[in-house]
Amino acid sequence: MSGVDVALVVLRLAVGCWLLWQVRALRLATPIGGAHLRGVTVVIPARDEERSLPRLLASLPVGTDVVVVDDGSTDGTAAQAVVGGARLVESKPLPEGWVGKSWACAQGAAVANGDVLVFVDADVRFAPGGLAAVVDELAQHGGLVSVQPTHRPVRAVEHLAMVFNIVGFAGTDAATPLGRRWGSRGAFGPVLATTRADLERAGGHEAVRDSVVEDIALAARYRSLGSPVTIFSGGEAASFRMYPEGFGQLLEGFTKNLAAGAAAVRRSTTLLVAAWLTLLVQASVAPVRAVVAGQVDDLLRAGLLYAVVAAQCWWMGRRVGRFHRWVAVTFPVSTALFLVVFVRSVWATATGRVSWRGRRIPTRPRRTPDR
Repeated sequence: MSGVDVALVVLRLAVGCWLLWQVRALRLATPIGGAHLRGVTVVIPARDEERSLPRLLASLPVGTDVVVVDDGSTDGTAAQAVVGGARLVESKPLPEGWVGKSWACAQGAAVANGDVLVFVDADVRFAPGGLAAVVDELAQHGGLVSVQPTHRPVRAVEHLAMVFNIVGFAGTDAATPLGRRWGSRGAFGPVLATTRADLERAGGHEAVRDSVVEDIALAARYRSLGSPVTIFSGGEAASFRMYPEGFGQLLEGFTKNLAAGAAAVRRSTTLLVAAWLTLLVQASVAPVRAVVAGQVDDLLRAGLLYAVVAAQCWWMGRRVGRFHRWVAVTFPVSTALFLVVFVRSVWATATGRVSWRGRRIPTRPRRTPDR
């Protein structure tokens, strides 16, 4: 490698460090009882979440006001909501121009008792004090508080989400050294907290009714009104399993997210992320090229590059999830999957539609007249 090549490698390693330099994690709050959460309603939009929902409900403090909106489930989601002590709302038929999750959230907000609303995906789990930590951060920052729970994969296929998780958090600018000064972009939908007054001021979920990624669209509404959007990682307070149903769900889910969410990323950040990804590709193919060329010196340099990049992937992956070391060591697999899904998302964007949980969803919003 020439001096220029080495400099480019060092520069792109620095880019990776920049993108995830300061990940703000939720800190567990005390007290953790129901009194601390008086005036708070947790709204859970749920579609075929029979297996996930009980674990979320069990992780919420006793006495929490919980509303589960059954979004046309074909399994036992409704029954699990009742058994878990939540108030059940059977979703009305999906109106023209609405995406399912936004419609479910709007119905849940309409019947919520609290003045503070926390929208939570069914696959999230809170540690004791975790929900209170979210509410505390909202009280401190106001506006919209968004949490990307710590990814705790179980099956091997779930670990393949490492690069997706890194890129997803990096794309918000929330973790760069200048993130607070520049302001973050986008948001994460698994946990969104806001006051009812601020939500109504932003137009509620009706204002983002046709968005595939309602979290990003809602955050844009808040920012346009001058309300802060504060992004955290779950730390030890909130976690989830992304796409536990297997490879098909992972492929479908990340295709949807990339197709609809890429537009929210700053162009400068997109270039930085792309530069870091080229380093992953270079480190993946360098050992193969050296073996084919039969050059021992090149193979040693390629091995060193591979080891350094794997170490950085391990460092970055641990900031957003609990991935095994072997996932960082085999980073070319996660990188290749990311690139495949990226191409798939470009195609979905070009054709204008993606699939998610049995529904065909347009990636280009079709605005209907405001009512």
